[in-house]
Amino acid sequence: MNNDYEVISAFLDDEPFEPQVLADALADPAGRTLLLDLIALRRIVQPTSAVPVLAPAVPVRRFGWRGVAAAAVLLVALAGGYLVGLRQAAPTTVGAPAATRVVQATPFNPS
Repeated sequence: MNNDYEVISAFLDDEPFEPQVLADALADPAGRTLLLDLIALRRIVQPTSAVPVLAPAVPVRRFGWRGVAAAAVLLVALAGGYLVGLRQAAPTTVGAPAATRVVQATPFNPS
């Protein structure tokens, strides 16, 4: 590559460059063609989902009093529902219920 066109690569790489040198390189039709070729090449080579290098820090939220209050309400509701269910439960019967029908089994005898 020509040294005059290295400023185009520096421009695309976010490296420092002289604006006048870049303007001179882009004034030439070959420089503009090189810029378009490098942009197309970068689009082909780079992954579709580029991950930013410096991701912004996510603020850490503390589990404040609202969370504690919500957990306490949930615990009280569960315990209350359990106790109401115990009181409303039907009494259990002792033993098995009486049979309503008796089935007699006979041995299988193929004829």
